Amino acid sequence: MDSLDLPAILRAYREENGLSMRGMAQILIMSKSAYERLEKGITKPSYEEIQRILKLLDINPDTFREIDTRGKPVGTIAYLKRGLLYGSISTDEALSCFADLAEAIGEDLMLEWAKVESNGYYRSKQHLPPYRWIALTFEMECEQDGKKFFLNLPSERVYGEENRSGDGYETGTERLDDNWPACKRHLSALYDNQKNDLESSLKEIYGPDLTLIRAVAFIPPESTSKVLLAVQEIILRFLLDVETEIGPNASLSDLRSQKYLVRKLFRKAQETVGSADHLELPLRPSTPKTITLVKGDEDTFCDWLDEHDISMYEQDEFFVILESFEQTPPLDGTVPPEMCAWAKKVTSSNARFREDDEKLINGLEVFFGVKQ
Repeated sequence: MDSLDLPAILRAYREENGLSMRGMAQILIMSKSAYERLEKGITKPSYEEIQRILKLLDINPDTFREIDTRGKPVGTIAYLKRGLLYGSISTDEALSCFADLAEAIGEDLMLEWAKVESNGYYRSKQHLPPYRWIALTFEMECEQDGKKFFLNLPSERVYGEENRSGDGYETGTERLDDNWPACKRHLSALYDNQKNDLESSLKEIYGPDLTLIRAVAFIPPESTSKVLLAVQEIILRFLLDVETEIGPNASLSDLRSQKYLVRKLFRKAQETVGSADHLELPLRPSTPKTITLVKGDEDTFCDWLDEHDISMYEQDEFFVILESFEQTPPLDGTVPPEMCAWAKKVTSSNARFREDDEKLINGLEVFFGVKQ
C-alpha cells in the first residue's frame, strides 16, 4: 500500500461502530478536539498515536512506513527532529523510529546501531563507541590516624584528568530511565590489583599512612545521561545533515537511491559526537516557543494549553462548555461565567498556572475577544 487515507478510514470505523467523536478520542487516548482535527485531516497523528490507530484498525504495521502520501515514513525526519529538539520524545522511542527509517531504506549499518543502542552491546560484534566509555566514581572506606572515614571521589580526582579510570557502559537505552537523575547507580567491585592501584594513588594525595579498607566503583547518573544525550545528538545531527544534503522533503526512494551518501552522513554524525565530553545539558531549548493566542482560534488555544501541561480531560471540559454556547452564544466582550469556573478549577490543580493565577483567565479573554 503506497498511501493510506487515514481520515476516511477513521471516520468509516467510527460510523460503522456507532461511536461518537468523544468515544473514538477516549479509545485512542487523546482529547476530543485532537481527534476531531485528525479525522478532518487538519493534523497528522504522532508516532505513538499511529501505533494505537493501527492496533485499533487492525492494519499491518508495514503500511505505517508509507502512510504519508508523499512517501515519507511517519515519525522520521520531521517528527524525530522536532521531538529531539524540544525534548518531547524519549531516547528509546527515537531509536525505534530511527530503526524503522533505516529498515525502510535498507541501511543495515544504521539499523544495527539502533538495535544495539536500544537492547545493549552485551552480545554485539560492534565495539563500544567512545561516548559509552565513561568515568567512574569511587566510593571508599578508609582509615588514617586511627580514624575511619568515607570518601566519594571521581576517578579524575584520584588519578588525574589524563589518567582517569573509565568503564564501558553496555546497557541498552530501553533499561535507562530518561529522567536520568533518578537512575540507579551501577556498582561494581574492584579487583585486588585495581584496589592496590587506587590505594597507592590515595596515599600520594592524603599521605602514606592511609589505608584503603574497601571500595566499589560506580557510574554516576550524570555520566549515564551522556549516553542518552549522545544517542539523541547522533540522530539529530544525521537528520539535519540529510535535510541539508538531500532536502527536507526527501522520500524513501530519494534516500534509497543515495544510500552511500546516507551512510556517509551517519558516520559523520557518529564521529562528530565522539566521546560526548561536550554534552552537559539536555537538548531541550532553554526557552519554549512563544504561542500567540488569537480570538476564536481553537487550535492555537489547544497548543497553548498543551504547552502549559493541561490534560486532555481538562481540554475536553473546555470544549464541552464551548459547544454548549452554540445555541446561545455568550455576549461579545465577555468571558462566560462557566469558562471562568473552569479556569478557576484548572488553575487550582496546575502548578504552572498557580504561579500566575490570572494567566488562564487572560488567555480566555484573548480567545473570547475581550482583549487583544
